[in-house]
Amino acid sequence: MTPAQVNAAMASYPEAVRNELAGHWTLCGDVCPKMFAGLQAAHGEHGLHERITAFSTPAGGSYAVLMQQRQGFQHRFLLPLFEPKVAAFLAAMARGTLAISLANNDGADALVWRSRIKAPELLALQVLAMPLSQAVREQVVMEYFRVVKDMTEPARIPPAPQGEAVHHVSLTILMPDETLRKCDKRLMGCGMMG
Repeated sequence: MTPAQVNAAMASYPEAVRNELAGHWTLCGDVCPKMFAGLQAAHGEHGLHERITAFSTPAGGSYAVLMQQRQGFQHRFLLPLFEPKVAAFLAAMARGTLAISLANNDGADALVWRSRIKAPELLALQVLAMPLSQAVREQVVMEYFRVVKDMTEPARIPPAPQGEAVHHVSLTILMPDETLRKCDKRLMGCGMMG
């Protein structure tokens, strides 16, 4: 969510919460009840590890994965770096900070905090954030769902340093616009951001 979207969404929240998130870009996702309970018991950030991983696929699509881990639970945001809205987000990070909102997918509660991932780490991704030619884009779209499936595998992203082995993954994806145009709207569901 852009800072303006965050401000609008938080209009009815207490002033302290609004002030904490004012001006921040916020990535929003859902986690399983056990991970949410662990985060809640630890007051959000305590015992939470965050990291960025970037990779490119054989077809030429580049992605960033922003990972949050608590014990053996990982949440991952999968961001297609070739998407203009992701490039805009990365450019905005030069002037802002990132907040994370993870909701309990069994309820209406969410935890929100300022990410430990700092602007220089996000800005380093800009070198990979390039638009794709139409031919490459079609190939990247064809492999996209395999990339999503791969990101649900616990071993795909290593555990945080000093972290436990990952046994559960929650994934939030930002679908490429081209994929959105080609997919049946029935596929758009919980855990997707856009």
